[in-house]
Amino acid sequence: METLRKQLDAEIDYRMRDETMDEFLSLMTEVELKRNQPLIDYGECGRDVYVVRRGILRSAYFDGLKEQTLAFCLPGTIIISYYAFCRGNPSFSKYEACCPSTVMKIPRVKFLDLADRSHDFAKWMMMLSIYQLMSFERKREIMNGDAGERFEALIINRPEIIRNVSSRVVASYIGITPEYLSKLKRQFAHILNK
Repeated sequence: METLRKQLDAEIDYRMRDETMDEFLSLMTEVELKRNQPLIDYGECGRDVYVVRRGILRSAYFDGLKEQTLAFCLPGTIIISYYAFCRGNPSFSKYEACCPSTVMKIPRVKFLDLADRSHDFAKWMMMLSIYQLMSFERKREIMNGDAGERFEALIINRPEIIRNVSSRVVASYIGITPEYLSKLKRQFAHILNK
């Protein structure tokens, strides 16, 4: 759990007190996922909170024609299906393992109880929410430009995604076809092979 503690500490600038972090970690149970296994699928009402411990998950949505990858969840990322968590509604998104992954599950009731009892935890979660919104804004910065520039930005900023995620999913994230992604991989082989 020490690695997970460090990953959570690295997510944002606000650091929870050790005793608060200990209690938060004590509420977790481990869930193993195989590649392509959904953690939360479309239409499910997964109200619990998850923390990625190992591996990579993706958040995806269906745009009416095809599935689109919205974001990647790396170790230390908190996953919440907001519609389910807040309103008890089915999820519009799918959270799926891109490679064998481990997530830690915290039941919604225990999560909210800790937030009620601990100002420290509630402040940490507020800051985490702000950082998650910032990361969506930053995605627009990273994903600007043509397909080659978007792919290069992904290589530079998140090489672990290129190494561990299928070409189909990476292409969906960048907004190109898998065939065009293959062309870009050849074009950027000098960076990929470093």
